[in-house]
Amino acid sequence: MKKNKFTEFLKGKGYYMLLFVGVVAIAAVAIIGSQLSAKQEQPGNELVDINDVDDNIAAQDDSNELAENNPISEGIVNNVGDASSDVAANDDSANMTADEGNGQEYANNEDMIEMEGYEEDNVANPSLAETDGNSEVAATEEDAQETGSGAVKNEATETVENLTFNSEDGLMWPVVGNVIMNYSMDHTIYFATLMQYKCNPAIIIDAEVGTEVKSAATGVVTSVDRSNAETGITVTMDIGDGYSVVYGQLSEDMALEVGDLVNEGDVIATVSEPTKYYSVEGSNLYFMVKEGDQTINPMLLLR
Repeated sequence: MKKNKFTEFLKGKGYYMLLFVGVVAIAAVAIIGSQLSAKQEQPGNELVDINDVDDNIAAQDDSNELAENNPISEGIVNNVGDASSDVAANDDSANMTADEGNGQEYANNEDMIEMEGYEEDNVANPSLAETDGNSEVAATEEDAQETGSGAVKNEATETVENLTFNSEDGLMWPVVGNVIMNYSMDHTIYFATLMQYKCNPAIIIDAEVGTEVKSAATGVVTSVDRSNAETGITVTMDIGDGYSVVYGQLSEDMALEVGDLVNEGDVIATVSEPTKYYSVEGSNLYFMVKEGDQTINPMLLLR
């Protein structure tokens, strides 16, 4: 009877329930065991062996000794600096030393160049090899040239300073003839050759070709113009006190030069053929008077 009941039990649902309960129990035991192992492995739950303390101290001492023997390692161990910065500093020191050496060598080379520079300069620039005597001769020649070119000007300047002109005494007529064109700067007058009206800064005196032109006052020649297309050969004289006179339409045989002193009444030239600007008006003397830089009417001074 018992065997039949056990057999029936195994065949029934109760067997499977017992089997399930056993499996669950085994799984629970396994989970609990794994949790206990994990707790033991945490840092706070580690078991420290007393014998291991000496080993740790020894290891620390060894690392300190290595750091003291090697500055770069010491910096790394103590977190003081980086090895690369120390290496860069050493490189900079080496470069500075090299630069100082090069600079000293360059300075020495400059000293040698300065010591030998006199001969090199003399070869490269012959002008530096001139003696003091040659330099003085050259300077004297230059002074002589300057003096020669300016001698006439200096003489003329000194003579002009001694000139005086009295406007009340007036000017001598340079030629005898009719005034065919008057001075006119405040309004225009007609120029027959040009067939136009314009101002006239001088007077045009009718005169035959070859008529002698006399100096209207004592003066010094300050300008000789032989290329004036309008007035032909033209001479300017300073007569003193800021006054000057201009003679135009002169002949080619006019022999005056800058610096010549001409007395009142002296013949300075003769009248030439008129230029193309005065072909209709005919031969004439172009006569202009200036006070400073301004032209004035010659008729106010001619006596």
